[in-house]
Amino acid sequence: MSWKKGAFLLAFFAGMSVCLAVFWYRFHELNGNVEGRNEIYDRHYVMITGREDGDFWDRVYESALAEGKRRGVYVERFGEDLAVEYDRNELLKLAMLASVDGIIVPGDEEEETVALLQEAVEQGIPVVNVLEDSMGSSRQCFVGNNSYNLGQDYGRQILELLAKQEKEGDHVSSENPAKVMVLVDENRTDTSQNLVLLGIRETLENEGEGIPVTVEARPVDNSRSFSSEESIRDIFLNSEMLPDILVCLSAVHTRCAYQAAVDYNQVGTVQMLGYYDSEAILEAVSKNILYSTISLDTEQMGRLCVQALDEYVETGYTNNYMAVDTRLIRAEEAERLVNQE
Repeated sequence: MSWKKGAFLLAFFAGMSVCLAVFWYRFHELNGNVEGRNEIYDRHYVMITGREDGDFWDRVYESALAEGKRRGVYVERFGEDLAVEYDRNELLKLAMLASVDGIIVPGDEEEETVALLQEAVEQGIPVVNVLEDSMGSSRQCFVGNNSYNLGQDYGRQILELLAKQEKEGDHVSSENPAKVMVLVDENRTDTSQNLVLLGIRETLENEGEGIPVTVEARPVDNSRSFSSEESIRDIFLNSEMLPDILVCLSAVHTRCAYQAAVDYNQVGTVQMLGYYDSEAILEAVSKNILYSTISLDTEQMGRLCVQALDEYVETGYTNNYMAVDTRLIRAEEAERLVNQE
């Protein structure tokens, strides 16, 4: 073995040891004195989330943490506040090395992710996929929304908008069909976005009474900082590309879309359907920058993740799928929610 290779391996294992020591310390610190009380936890679950949609995942984690405390379980936001930034698959490997009692993680259908989830299950660590599923893995449960039903909800909102525009004299025809653009994450490998598109298209076809409309999926690059903003701004800078209705499937895309509409004076020209219910998104809906937004129940999502893991640990069984409620928010309700906050 060359000295360079030996030095690399030494540095790698040293780094792994430091990370494991940090995780071990943080876990056992919570079994000691917390705010003047001794809190003993029976199990240690970890939640691994991406960097995108930080506000969304903060809410999910807060709910999971509260449910865990109620059940005598510590739920850790794995990989947060570390000097080194690890991707999801690296954190999955670290979680297995730390022999945690359960893993909560957004899935996908990449071969490496599926293999790691399979390895965790074979080691006796139950896995719950949240929001995004890994269909090819042996994960115990998927907690999320029904993507096809979500597409149907968007489809009905599109039909509502088209009917409103027709009344206002903005007619469509086979020669001039309404243009619908759906923003999709080009880096996601699961099938959920395809199911949303299928739900939209079939709803427009089955309930649209022959209204001429085209549906285009527009990939958005999320691979680096500000790439989403750049991709969405390009749409608003090209007048020929502008759709009549823009559908956003993530909080990040929603935020970038309404900001671009404001910056380029396209509010009202492009009708937009959003996703999630952050304060900024609710304000955009209340001001009619966004026509509506669809929100997932993040409190329910976090709670169900912990319940699924506990149920499997205690009985060896759990539901394969737990549905999370969605909520359609229009301008009047958004204004009320903003005032409440």
